Amino acid sequence: MKNLKNFSINKIKDMQILKRLRFILVVLAISLFACHPYLNKILPYAHDLGYHLNRINEMCKQIILGNFPVLIHSEILNGLGYANSLFYPELFLYIPVAFIYFLKFDLIEAYKIFIIIITFFTFLSMYYVAMKIFKTKQIAWLSAILYTFSLYRLTDIYVRGALGELLTFIFLPLIIAGLYEVIFDENKKWWIISIGLFGIANSHMLSFAITIPLILIICLINVDKIFKDKKRLLNLLIAGIVAVIITIGFFGPLIEQKCNDKFFVDGNSREDAQIIKDRATSIDLALSNRLKVGDGVNSNITDAALSEGIGIMLLILPVLIFFSKDISYKNNRYCIQMFVIAGITYFMTTLLFPWEKLQALSIIQFPFRLDIIPTVFLSLVGAYAFYNFVKNKNDMVLLITIVILLIASTQLDNLDINVFDYQLEQFMAGVGREVGMGEYLPEGIDLGDVELYNINDRENKIEFTRKGSELTFEYNSDLDMQINVPFIYYKGYKAYIEEKNGEMSELTVSKNEDNAHVFISNNEKLEGKITVRYEMTTVQKICYSISLIALCTLGIYIIISLIKNKKED
Repeated sequence: MKNLKNFSINKIKDMQILKRLRFILVVLAISLFACHPYLNKILPYAHDLGYHLNRINEMCKQIILGNFPVLIHSEILNGLGYANSLFYPELFLYIPVAFIYFLKFDLIEAYKIFIIIITFFTFLSMYYVAMKIFKTKQIAWLSAILYTFSLYRLTDIYVRGALGELLTFIFLPLIIAGLYEVIFDENKKWWIISIGLFGIANSHMLSFAITIPLILIICLINVDKIFKDKKRLLNLLIAGIVAVIITIGFFGPLIEQKCNDKFFVDGNSREDAQIIKDRATSIDLALSNRLKVGDGVNSNITDAALSEGIGIMLLILPVLIFFSKDISYKNNRYCIQMFVIAGITYFMTTLLFPWEKLQALSIIQFPFRLDIIPTVFLSLVGAYAFYNFVKNKNDMVLLITIVILLIASTQLDNLDINVFDYQLEQFMAGVGREVGMGEYLPEGIDLGDVELYNINDRENKIEFTRKGSELTFEYNSDLDMQINVPFIYYKGYKAYIEEKNGEMSELTVSKNEDNAHVFISNNEKLEGKITVRYEMTTVQKICYSISLIALCTLGIYIIISLIKNKKED
């Protein structure tokens, strides 16, 4: 009898494993379908493609040079070095870097596989969130399908090449699930919010800036439930504090650099409000369902504009919530809140919204960045509304899934793919110079000055050797005590002199205000070999250590909590 019982238990476990394996394979197939324009040798052009390829490529070069973690992209801007890693989160880019470094994929292959992986986890993320909120597999499935094939997400892949925002699509739903868990549900897994914030903070800064007000708004409109149970308030505070600690590895070094110098991004992050107004979405584009490539982002010029909507399905299906039975604010509070917030944010992307009067909001640069919010919310609401509206639920969910896939197939097959007219090598040569708008260059930078020289004798160039972000040259008493080094100045550069007797001394390093390069002073006129290199600052070491320890601690806490909850169930 005991053997029969064990056999039954093992058989059930095997069936569960097979079901999960089948589900994973189906999700993988869907991910490949969503990325099928990448399943060939053609490289579709996207606006920011070159910039993100350069980030991956430079990180790989630094790893080969033995620089880990990557802090300075030293091989670009004529070797002057660009601190992209300190300003734009690159944690998840170590995945394609690993494909190149360990598996010997080329850059394009690694990028395409990375997009497929992102799509795979985007589907899983939304499926998990919908299951948590609605507790129904069909709704979870439909939500994930709507989300994965949403127009704005496909636009981010194939038109904009917005890699940072694509990663955000994985983590924003987790925050929505975490807020539901703490405010409306069992209030146990508060850490979902922290993980979501960590993911977005290490994916895309502007998405993070959009997410924080969203969280505050959701908490504000549910303040009655939060304060009714003080433990909910406590867990929200804990989630926020933990998020601050685990993200300090990115924000700490960023703040250090911003406090130490002024960069182009400081003066250009807030563009004129009227410019933002001009970039808002026209109504016809907001209602459009075409995955469109254009040369401009000015929505007033319809035939030259890119796709700036969220797609027909996300505009139609959520409306069915008004025709569903037994829908009330009392019983469907979170769902209705998501619908309303989605409607408001989508309205904000259009020309009807008074962007010209709200300079403070211009930090987002393009109003259509807000599309990610209605995309997340309406994927959830649309699936829920459709499921409650139809009678033969299983068949209808399957039917609408097929319709969504057919629409997506038509969109992707008709995509205006601008295949490069020149060879890949020529394109990659351009990628090697790609730094976007150079937002993280210090003000006053001279990118044409690539020589090592005495400040008071610029014509007398000093010979040097350079390896990555390290430069060496011989110094003698005939040289001036003040030397310009062809590195863009960021806090963290150090200079050392090894005298002929073997004694090592540190020299003073500062910013050359004339060209924003590294400036070293040898006031004692010590003779010998000088080495200038970028080293991790004390703040960086402390912040990275805190984040790493906090992440490990949080991971252990989550595992223990899950085991405990499983035993209680």
